Amino acid sequence: MSWGMADLSVRVLNDDGESLSGISVRLEFTELTRGMSVTEETDGDGCAYFSGYKEGPIKVYLNHKNYGEYDYRDGDDIDITK
Repeated sequence: MSWGMADLSVRVLNDDGESLSGISVRLEFTELTRGMSVTEETDGDGCAYFSGYKEGPIKVYLNHKNYGEYDYRDGDDIDITK
């Protein structure tokens, strides 16, 4: 499958739907040919932004805890309740 480069945001919320800042968000790119990860911290709106990575399957970790696997495309927003 041929996927392009993508911009992605991960927004972290608490159980009340409020944004959480200062959360470490790590993306682990799971395709065998990629084998890399990247980490950003959430801002005051609870968002961590990732840009210029190839679209495809990822695992998302918040503060080193696995929060699931996703397939992402350019412009996707992933909301996670922590």
